Amino acid sequence: MSGVMVPPGNRYFCTASRGTERFLAEEVCLKLSASNVEQISGKVFFTSEADLKKLKSLKCAERLFLLVKKLPPLQIPGYRGKGIYVLQKCVIGEPSQWLNSVSTWENLQDFHKPEEQTLGVTENGLKRPSQEENNETKTKREKLDSDLDEAAVTAPDKSPTGQSDLLSKTQGNRQESVTASQSTLPPDEPCKPTNESDTTRMSFRVSCRCSGKMAKRFTAQELGRAIGVALAKEMGWKAELRNPTLEVFIHLSDIHCVVGIPIVRLPLASRDYIKTVGLRSTVAWAMAYLADIKTGSFVLDPMCGMGTILVEAAKEWPNAYYQGIDNNTSQLKIASTNVCFAKLAGNIDLMRASVTELPLLSESVDVVICDVPFGKKFKISQDSKTAMPHIIREMVRVLRVGGTLLLLLSQELSLEMQRWFKSRNQKCDQTELSAAKDTDRLSTKLCSDPVKDFDIVVEDISLPGITGENEKCEMKIKAIAPLVSNGIFQVSLGVTEAAIHRYKKCSVT
Repeated sequence: MSGVMVPPGNRYFCTASRGTERFLAEEVCLKLSASNVEQISGKVFFTSEADLKKLKSLKCAERLFLLVKKLPPLQIPGYRGKGIYVLQKCVIGEPSQWLNSVSTWENLQDFHKPEEQTLGVTENGLKRPSQEENNETKTKREKLDSDLDEAAVTAPDKSPTGQSDLLSKTQGNRQESVTASQSTLPPDEPCKPTNESDTTRMSFRVSCRCSGKMAKRFTAQELGRAIGVALAKEMGWKAELRNPTLEVFIHLSDIHCVVGIPIVRLPLASRDYIKTVGLRSTVAWAMAYLADIKTGSFVLDPMCGMGTILVEAAKEWPNAYYQGIDNNTSQLKIASTNVCFAKLAGNIDLMRASVTELPLLSESVDVVICDVPFGKKFKISQDSKTAMPHIIREMVRVLRVGGTLLLLLSQELSLEMQRWFKSRNQKCDQTELSAAKDTDRLSTKLCSDPVKDFDIVVEDISLPGITGENEKCEMKIKAIAPLVSNGIFQVSLGVTEAAIHRYKKCSVT
C-alpha cells in the first residue's frame, strides 16, 4: 500500500512577529510535540494532538488558528469579475471540508466551562485594555468599525435560532503585512449553541487580508464581502458582524492562500498576567528563551522599564532569581505593579540604580538581559550611542565567565555594535601580525650572532599614541573584549525594526 503517511492530530497555524518564527517553531515542537512543522515569514504551520489548554500555552505566537486550507498562489484571470469568481470557488471548495473543520473547532472548545472572562479584567473587576488607549487608538477603532459596517454580508438567513460557541476579533480591511493580533475590536460574550452538531445554525464573519500583488488588484474589504456571500449561500450560515459564532480568517498573498478559524477569541500575545504592556510580549519571551535560563540562575535586567522581560521570563522559568534595575522612578512603579499583578513578587526584586554603576559584585550574574531604550517611546538622558561603551562595560563586569548577555537594540545601535566587533577583530589581526614580525626579527638576530651565554631582553611593544576618535575606539574595544558573539536575530516590533544580540563572556588572559 503506497501513499504519504499523514501525521495524527489537527493542522494549525500561528501568526508571529517577523523574526520570531524560528523560536515559535521550536516552541511548538517542545510544548506540543508538534510534527510537520513549517515556518514562513510571519507564520508557523504544524500538526498536533494537543488539547486547548496546551495550545493556549504558546508564548511566542500572536494568534492561533485551525487550518481549513492552504493553497498555492492563486492564478487570477485579468477580468475583475471572473477573478473574484475564481477566488470564491477556490476558497470555498467542498462544503464537507468546512463541516469537518467546524466540527473539529467545536470539539476543541469546552462549552461546559465558561470561557476565560478575566483576560481583559483587573483584579478589581475593571476592564483593562491591553495597551493604554489614546485618542489615536480610539480614532482607529471608530474607523475600523465603520469599515466593518460597510463590509457586512447581507446574505439571507437560512438558520432558525441559536448560535454556537466562540467569537474572535477581526482584522478588518488591512492590506499591509501586519500580524493578525493587531485587531482592536473588543471581545464580546461567547454564545453557546442550541444544537452543537447542527453547523447550519452558524453565524459568521469574514476577516480578509491581502498582501503583495493581490493587494494591488483587490481590496480586502471587497474580497471579504464576496467570499462571505459565497460562504453564506453554500453553507446556509448567517452573516453577523457584531456577535458572530465563528470568524473566518483569510490571507491572500504571493506565497499562498490561507484560510483558518481562530481557536481563541483573544490573541495569545495578550497576556492576562501583564497589567501595563511595555515591550511586545512575544519578543520579550523570545529574548528569555535565547538566554537559556537554568534552575537557580541569577538573571539581571539592568534597564528593566515596565518589567515585561522579567515577567515573561519568571512566568516560563520560575526556578530562577530575577533582579530588575532602572533609574526611572515612574517606570519602576509600573514594573512593581506588573510584578505584583503577575503574582511574581517572590521571584523578582526591583531597585533603583544607574546601569553604568550597578550595585552588584563583579561576575555575580548568570544572565544579563536588556532592552536598550531606542529613545522613541521614552526620552533618555543622553545619546544611546555615546553611553553604550559605559553600559556594556558595566554589564560585562557583573556577568560571570560563561554567562549570557542578551541585548535588544535598534537598527542603528545594532550596526554600531557590529562595527565595534569588526574593529576589535582587525586590531587583533594587526597585533598578531606585529608580534609575529617581532619574533621573526629576534630569531634572525640570534641566528646571525650566536653565543653560548646571553640575556634575552624583549622590549614591550607599545601602541602608538591614542587620541580623539582612536581613544573612543579603544574604549569600545575594551568594553567588548571578553565577549564572543553568539548570534544576531532580526525582529520586528511593529513599525520598528530591531535586533537581538546574544553574547557569551569568555575569560580574558
